[in-house]
Amino acid sequence: MTVATRPNGPETEQPTVGPRETTAVAAARAAAVLEPGLDRPVGLVGARLRAAAAALLLAVGAGAGWAVFGALPHTLALPAVLAHGPAPETVRADQAGALLSYRIGTGALVTEGQPIAVLRTPAGEELVVRAPSAGTVTALLATPGGAVAPGTGLVTLDSARLPQTVRIFATSVQDAGQLVPGRTVLVPVPGMGTVRATVTTADTLPVRADSLDGTFTVPLPGLPTGSAPVWTAYASIPAAVGQLRGPVPLTVSVDLGARHPYQAVFGSGAGR
Repeated sequence: MTVATRPNGPETEQPTVGPRETTAVAAARAAAVLEPGLDRPVGLVGARLRAAAAALLLAVGAGAGWAVFGALPHTLALPAVLAHGPAPETVRADQAGALLSYRIGTGALVTEGQPIAVLRTPAGEELVVRAPSAGTVTALLATPGGAVAPGTGLVTLDSARLPQTVRIFATSVQDAGQLVPGRTVLVPVPGMGTVRATVTTADTLPVRADSLDGTFTVPLPGLPTGSAPVWTAYASIPAAVGQLRGPVPLTVSVDLGARHPYQAVFGSGAGR
């Protein structure tokens, strides 16, 4: 051990540095010269990883904000028929007799005054029944050869003289509750794309599904049969659409407004 003296002070002992310690210090200094920064703390997260993490946080935040504050269209698909007026016009027998034959068939386009059926009166006279207006025959209601009483329905007719109307059918109380006057309905009109119509009126009580026979000429997908209850609402078509030959079965989309994405996931209601 080396003894050092201080002026005007007691002697102090200085630690002796051996050859091994001297070599280690020299190696550390040399490494610092070759690779500057090796003697500094090492960051465990790189710049790219930090940027990716920040981007992920932004994306998650944006997604959460959209889920809460964003809006998605909310519609209800229901069966409907594009026709004229709130219901088909029924052509009835004026007097008792027997139905000899029909002069037309279902789906036929008739003109006003055109013969549609022939009756034989009790006196043996033949009576021609004529179409009260132009339109499309939607159903034949009597059986040829059978007896008919005065007022018996013979033919239902989609009368072209009545305004074009979309009849919308709901098969549950919940769906019927959405068909309120003023609600917008998106109607796929053949050859014209989607047309916006407005619900004008709605029946408060249901009818039997089989009572709708004669409303349209072909089966309507989504409509039940037999005694199942059906609620009916009516929507007006803009005059700019022009006259179309009805009835036309279709599926409409009732506009229920918009709802937030989280409401769509959890099935909660819509709001405008």
